[in-house]
Amino acid sequence: TNVDGVDANNSVFLIIDTKVPNAVDLDPAADIQSTSKALFTRSEIAVGVAFDADIANTTDTDIKSIKVVLGGVGFNATNDKLILDTDITLRGDITATNKVIGTVAGLEYTYTYSSQTLIISKTSGTFAAEDVVKVVESIKLKNTDTDSQLGIRIATITYIDTVGNESASATASLKEAQRGFVINGESVRDYSAHSVSNAGDVNGDGLDDLIVGAYGNDQSNKSLAGRSYVVFGKQDNTNAIELSAIAAGTGGFIINGESASDYSGWSVSSAGDVNGDGLDDLIVNAWSADPDNKLSAGKSYVVFGKQNNTDAINLSAVASGTGGFAINGESVNDYSGWSISSAGDVNGDGLDDLIVGARSADPSGKLSAGKSYVVFGKQDNTDVINLSAIVAGTSTDGFVINGESAGDYSAHSVSSAGDVNGDGLDDLIVGAYSADPSGKSSAGRSYVIFGKQDNAVINLSAIATGTGGFVINGESINDHSGYSVSSAGDVNGDGLDDLIVGARKADPSGKSSAGKSYVIFGKQDNAVINLSAIATGTGGFVINGESAGDKSGISVSSAGDVNGDGLDDLIVGAYQADPSGKSSAGKSYVVFGKQNNTDAINLSAIATGTGGFVINGESEGDSSGWSVSSAGDVNGDGLDDLIVGAYQADPSGKSNAGKSYVIFGKTDTDAVDLSKLGDESKYTIDYLGNKDDNTL
Repeated sequence: TNVDGVDANNSVFLIIDTKVPNAVDLDPAADIQSTSKALFTRSEIAVGVAFDADIANTTDTDIKSIKVVLGGVGFNATNDKLILDTDITLRGDITATNKVIGTVAGLEYTYTYSSQTLIISKTSGTFAAEDVVKVVESIKLKNTDTDSQLGIRIATITYIDTVGNESASATASLKEAQRGFVINGESVRDYSAHSVSNAGDVNGDGLDDLIVGAYGNDQSNKSLAGRSYVVFGKQDNTNAIELSAIAAGTGGFIINGESASDYSGWSVSSAGDVNGDGLDDLIVNAWSADPDNKLSAGKSYVVFGKQNNTDAINLSAVASGTGGFAINGESVNDYSGWSISSAGDVNGDGLDDLIVGARSADPSGKLSAGKSYVVFGKQDNTDVINLSAIVAGTSTDGFVINGESAGDYSAHSVSSAGDVNGDGLDDLIVGAYSADPSGKSSAGRSYVIFGKQDNAVINLSAIATGTGGFVINGESINDHSGYSVSSAGDVNGDGLDDLIVGARKADPSGKSSAGKSYVIFGKQDNAVINLSAIATGTGGFVINGESAGDKSGISVSSAGDVNGDGLDDLIVGAYQADPSGKSSAGKSYVVFGKQNNTDAINLSAIATGTGGFVINGESEGDSSGWSVSSAGDVNGDGLDDLIVGAYQADPSGKSNAGKSYVIFGKTDTDAVDLSKLGDESKYTIDYLGNKDDNTL
């Protein structure tokens, strides 16, 4: 109204644009912000890895800028670079104009070091919808320094329109995956990886080492004398290891069998520190050896750890007391050494002890009842140990464990059990897969023998009544429980060591020979354990095989602490599984430790990443998972690693030369594909979002 009282009517029209652009669609095959993955090697990241090569077209026509914010625990401001059509160093604010990316011209971009923010904008106007895709697909992360390549990088990508509205974000993380290395067998029909084990720290460099047995090796023209390979831990690379190089003294050393047809390396194990010199020792079997002309009585050899020396070890020298000592079998056809293991410190003298299984021995005339022998660690000599002297009581070098019934095949599998009852002495577990508990034919039995400081004979019949240990009775006819046994470490975090028992022929949910494994919690009493109770969650939990015929539980082992949560984990082999339709390529399953929960674990769930992860075999007929073991910490990253044997693999076309695979510890549950466990670290670009988790 003016001074004259006249009203004037005027209008001002404002357009308020609050509509944000559509979010970045990182996967055209799914909805907004879905997850996709791809693998990259070190050499590829050194050139530059695209955050995505298949962005979906946007329908927005008013996008002015594309914003990328970098972060992640692995981000390295010194060596990480972004690439468009030129490197953008991450050391300060950079502005460039009139850039051309592909066919998109007239761009400018800035990078702000303090916030690690890259903004790419049109110099004038807005992006054509199809050009948005071209720009996002051109953004790459580059790092040429291998020492700083590892670790997760996260890129948060948004679109900004002409008035500053910013879209919802899509998040892409670049991370390492499938890390580890392969160990290729030396010669045709060596069957390397028939047995694999952590070796402890044999050479004293602070990294755990490995031992791989190849019982079919014909070294020095001794047919089937067998050979074992000690592979040193390494931090510097994940290049494939050729056992032919180990045989030449590069990266480890070999242990040559003594005589033709000994089958040395059929079974191998760390021995702990038997002689107290601070280096871990090894034990190698030769179950078909003929000590003192006793046909197939069997021999085992303790090989002492050594530093600064990768010369070959000849078991003939060890048998004469050079660099270790031999353990001679008792009687003809005992097959002593069929199974071997460190026993921990059973008698509490500060030295690690050994357990040697002779599954075909005949205690008290009970045909193939089996025997196990505990051999105490010793510092003072490398004299031969004769198992006959231990049995006769004329030696104080250990004690014998006599099988219970004819045909039980006790000692088919033997292992340290850790300290199951918490008395400070290490205990033992012995499997008898052909035993008939409660008349259930070949349901199998396992026996836990408590550590003790004398050398009195142990009869498994006494253990079965609760004297000096306790028995673990198989669940069903023909399950073959006890075919494999192992300490499980402390799976449930109660301070007592637990056990794992494999039953390769069990039929969970009617799936014939899918196999079962049973985790038995440590306990301080001697009461009988029935695996039928474990299967219902009393005193432990069951691990059910995935598919009929898989024979999960053919091999079982503690895995150490793979994911770093403070609980020990497990690994279960299923050598006849068919990943991706590859017949008998084999699978292995890592089962994470768990507290306050005895629910059954189904390996089908592990295969989808629930409660652990699956390790899929490489090629048809490889039989990966025939042997499995913790590898200790091979690469020194603080997480325990794994080793999986595929004794029928054909590296470089060498039929049945065998392969071993070392898989580094990891905190995710992504499946590991052994065919992608190559000679370099792998990386995954993981587009995290709020919809559908798809894998490319």
